[in-house]
Amino acid sequence: MPQQPVQIVCGSCLSRVPQSAAKCPYCGHSFDNTNPAGTLPINTLLDGRYTVGEVLNLDGEGVTYAGVDNQLTRRVYIREYLPAAISSARTTTGAIIPRPEREVLFKTTRMDFADMYRSLMALGGQSGLAEVYDLFEANNTAYAIREPDYGHSLIEYLQIRQQPLSITDAIEILSPVIRGVEAMHKRGLLHRGISPETIYMSQEGKAKLAGYATQGLRTADGEIKSQMFDGYSAPEQYSAAEFDGQYTDVYALGAVLYRMLTGKAPASAWLRGKTDTLEAPRSLQGSIPSYVSAAIVRAMRLEPDERIQSMSELFEGLTEPSAHSSSFHFTQRQKIYIGAAAGGLLLVIIICIIAFSSGSKKPASSSSSSSEMSSVSSSSSSSHNTGVVNPLSGYSSSSSSSSSSSSKETYAVPDFTNMLYTDVQKSVEYQKLYNFTTVEAYSDTIASGYISAQTVAAGTKVEAGTSITLTVSKGPEAVKMPAVVGFTQSEAEAYLKLAGIKYSIVQMDNDGTYQEGNVVKTDTPEGTAVDATKTTVVVYVAKAPVYSSSSSDTAPVVPTT
Repeated sequence: MPQQPVQIVCGSCLSRVPQSAAKCPYCGHSFDNTNPAGTLPINTLLDGRYTVGEVLNLDGEGVTYAGVDNQLTRRVYIREYLPAAISSARTTTGAIIPRPEREVLFKTTRMDFADMYRSLMALGGQSGLAEVYDLFEANNTAYAIREPDYGHSLIEYLQIRQQPLSITDAIEILSPVIRGVEAMHKRGLLHRGISPETIYMSQEGKAKLAGYATQGLRTADGEIKSQMFDGYSAPEQYSAAEFDGQYTDVYALGAVLYRMLTGKAPASAWLRGKTDTLEAPRSLQGSIPSYVSAAIVRAMRLEPDERIQSMSELFEGLTEPSAHSSSFHFTQRQKIYIGAAAGGLLLVIIICIIAFSSGSKKPASSSSSSSEMSSVSSSSSSSHNTGVVNPLSGYSSSSSSSSSSSSKETYAVPDFTNMLYTDVQKSVEYQKLYNFTTVEAYSDTIASGYISAQTVAAGTKVEAGTSITLTVSKGPEAVKMPAVVGFTQSEAEAYLKLAGIKYSIVQMDNDGTYQEGNVVKTDTPEGTAVDATKTTVVVYVAKAPVYSSSSSDTAPVVPTT
């Protein structure tokens, strides 16, 4: 009896097809391998259950693939542990080979990866966390299976919205994430990568946190190439010698709220450590309640022990006006400055008393004594005022502002126009020197993603930390047709609504080839530029299967959800 071909599930339409097929016989989706060298080929079968799709992301820790759970006929993400810095090659059978003299490190970090995902699995379906379904080992490495990142990332959502959120809306969106991170903390897990890029918006407008990674990927100067989120990564993450804790995730969520409520990305912690120019949220957006602004400032303090320490304390600070007044305290640094200032003031008072007593004993020379005392007092005051830090603001104020400002180094602003914005984001030098905010605008002449304008002219001499707003082109005023083939009707409608595309649904006869209720095809191919004001896309959805009387008594195999 001939051996039956291995069956997989098409990642496009979720139909069952032979693994050896060149394309899906139902929707025509090509199975040509387009994945980068060193990664698993498309249609690789893992653990006898999961079909590998295209590579979605490569970073210092590993690879994320689109995939399908053949058993449950659902889309998944497949995360493969593959740290490039300590891996040398992959065998023809798919096994990872560690670099020489890095075998032990590879094994221990692989164990960290597996332990993290195993703990995430144990959390179950927390509403604010992307759920981890499975974990297994194969190919001398480990694989985690989790739910996909459906919808827009939070940063995309904020860019589309283009207006700051109210505290009520922000809390409604983020409260599931706050509860999810708190659940992680209770199991001894830290996320370390919370940012608008790792939070995704569900169809219901709620947020889910994804972007799980081991400590190595979220800490600079480690053994593997790190992936940081400037503005959201806490200061302790910029040095492998520093310790992190729950307060690390508190900083990141505080920074996310800062962006949501003000519309402005916070300065990177690395830059703040040199020149802290972070403005309180309320100073940027007057509608933000003072207690909310104070809670965010406390969450984003540079010193870990001066921060809000837990998710529950952060949530309380954001929702309870009385929490700020009852928990207000000076930071350790501010206490030192207050003590120094108090000591200086006491010294001035003592000198004045001595001078007054001396003047009383020598009335004949009171004029000269008074003049001398004035000189001493002035000298003392100057000595103690220069460089004294205001304990409430944390900024240094010099008695000679002109000499202070003249000593600061200035830099000539580059011409950012026509540069790819992602290149500016990736530039460590630019991120250290300038505090960027962005706005988006349609352009018929500048390609999408490229910078079309800047608020500070090229060549202008500015100090480090200067704010520059970059206008990023959205390309011509049209939107791309999203991928909806193979999705359920409700999923397809949600994506089309998010894209602002008008559509009509046509029910399509189904002989059992397609999954009932799934999108079979559209009259506009995926990726096509659509004029959302004029075009109505036709979406064909499979009806319930109807089998002809001449067909076999056994109905065709139809994917089930």
